[in-house]
Amino acid sequence: MTATSRRPETEIDNKALWLLALKQALIALGIATTLLTVVYSLWFFDFHPEFERFRATDAKTVIIPGRQFRPVFPGKGGVSGDSAIIQELKGDRAAIGVKRRFDAEDYPFIQINLEGLTRFTNAYIFWRLASDPEELYSLPLNRTGDGVTQVAMVYGGENYKGKVVELVVAFFDGPALGFSNNNDVPIKLESLELLPMSAGAVTRQIFEDWTNPPLWQGYSNNIVRGIHANGMVFPNLVLNLLVITSAVALVLLRFSPARKWLGNISTARTVLVIIALCWAMGDFLRWQWRIEQLRDTHQRYSGLPLEERIRNNPIRCARFPDDCRADLLPYF
Repeated sequence: MTATSRRPETEIDNKALWLLALKQALIALGIATTLLTVVYSLWFFDFHPEFERFRATDAKTVIIPGRQFRPVFPGKGGVSGDSAIIQELKGDRAAIGVKRRFDAEDYPFIQINLEGLTRFTNAYIFWRLASDPEELYSLPLNRTGDGVTQVAMVYGGENYKGKVVELVVAFFDGPALGFSNNNDVPIKLESLELLPMSAGAVTRQIFEDWTNPPLWQGYSNNIVRGIHANGMVFPNLVLNLLVITSAVALVLLRFSPARKWLGNISTARTVLVIIALCWAMGDFLRWQWRIEQLRDTHQRYSGLPLEERIRNNPIRCARFPDDCRADLLPYF
């Protein structure tokens, strides 16, 4: 009877210890998050020297409604309220543009608010400079749902510098040749926002980088890259720094007056909880990416024979966009 009565008490004590470790881990993570945020904010331009030229500006956000955009490539569309509508792509492409003069250094970020973009169509932003009006430069837009994420124009490098005179939003079908015309879904461009340097814009960029990584690349079966090529900060780096900084904060708390209200600190137990929480965060990001990959795979390939699956594969057909090496199908 004695052994039986003691066992529940032991389990309760053990549970209480882990709950205490969870409380201490959350406090340590909160301290680490605050510290890393302050360090990142104070030394942002040291971590990202490419943003230095966007630093000194008093520019305000500029919103360009979709109705101001005009067709650049032939296609079928129109205007609905303040939005531009693209109903049909011609020659597997469509583009609408707007004449707008502004200094590139005033706006390191651009947000394009649109809906209707399917996973079978690639979107890009193009711009033209006053210094070279015959040349168009571009950056890819990353899809999120049926829209696109904010784009960090700073990664246009030297091509995004000086006076911009025109912006163009373009859509291309392919290289998945099994689909066309945005899978017969109209695209609605509501507005384009020119965003100056701000903590909010940087935070949004990092968040959208983390939650919308590239679905399929040549490395996707083996590596979860975490962000697109033009992303700012890798989530794994941040999570590892959180673990290290939280552990250091925990050790300091153990020898500080704060231990009186934190309770008895078990460093090993609490560090294990910190690692588990950061691992769960990283795994959450990986799983939402894998689930989106599954949806993409299902829509592209479900029910199709091998030859058509290969045609609809952007990794393989991107190498040979004209005919996807039809003479080799389905063997490569």
